[in-house]
Amino acid sequence: MKKVSLLILFFGVVVTHSQNINYFGVAYSPYVRSDGVYWNSYTLEEIKQMLRIVLTNHNAISSYSMGVSEWNYNGPWDQADSNCLIARASSQINRDHNSVVLSLAQGIYQNENPTILQVEINNAFLAVQEANQVWPGTVWGLTFTNEYVVNQQTGQRVLDMIRNNRNRAHSMGLRVGTRVHICGEIWNGPNQQILSEIAQVSDYIMCNLYPGPNSDNADRAVQGISDAYYSARDGFWRFNPHLEVIIGETGWASQGETFFNPPHLNTIAHMTNFWNAMRNWATAHRVKVQMFAAFDEPWKPGHSGERHFGWWRRAPDNSYYYIEKSTGIIFT
Repeated sequence: MKKVSLLILFFGVVVTHSQNINYFGVAYSPYVRSDGVYWNSYTLEEIKQMLRIVLTNHNAISSYSMGVSEWNYNGPWDQADSNCLIARASSQINRDHNSVVLSLAQGIYQNENPTILQVEINNAFLAVQEANQVWPGTVWGLTFTNEYVVNQQTGQRVLDMIRNNRNRAHSMGLRVGTRVHICGEIWNGPNQQILSEIAQVSDYIMCNLYPGPNSDNADRAVQGISDAYYSARDGFWRFNPHLEVIIGETGWASQGETFFNPPHLNTIAHMTNFWNAMRNWATAHRVKVQMFAAFDEPWKPGHSGERHFGWWRRAPDNSYYYIEKSTGIIFT
């Protein structure tokens, strides 16, 4: 495999992709180890290393949480699990380049404990405030929960979160939204009403849209996602014509079985073709897309393919280098 200097590659590629900022993004969380190390083990410098690698292919990222849990919610916001440091790392990268080379939609994860949830929300505001003071414009939005809207009860909780925090976010120049996987229900289904209410108070909604079953061709898969996207967008616009509808997740595993493909269709070649096709679609249609995901997540249970959606994978021995699957290039 070819080994490259990240410093040289980084400065060479950022300019190339800067025109696509916010159109072809990627979901990122520091979940890339397979040796049982907890997610609070990543340092700020390690996260910055990963984000600099991300920047060789993307200018926009979305995160999922501030890392607040029952064992850390009483501590400082920047001492939760390592997800809490993404905004800080992004702002320092932008400061180093004297420009917003990396834009972030900060995720806020759901928790059934209202005390912990409120700390998660408050910590997000603190992290974003610091990040945008270090470099203005680093964080543009707050995404309240991930795939949490599954019924009236959970939908109402998300609606309340957005309502209760919208003015605070807007006063800081931030937009508010959520990420859901049932966007098609805006036309019909049991959650149509609550989705329409969420749409009315949100600035954006991220729709998770994956290829259909047995997607053996990247172009057909992208066409299916395009059809689903425009259907959902038109449905949401009936309730809020100013709502930005974003593809919050889409991806293709490089190996293993997934919910939409058997193992023989999940290959690096298929994954590469799909990502390239989605890049072209996002740029041509001027629709923000967040690919899933920046790095493999080998800790994941369930279908074997769930661990292999990343564009990069960590070294097999968990040392601090990463391999771009499509090219075999090593990033250090």
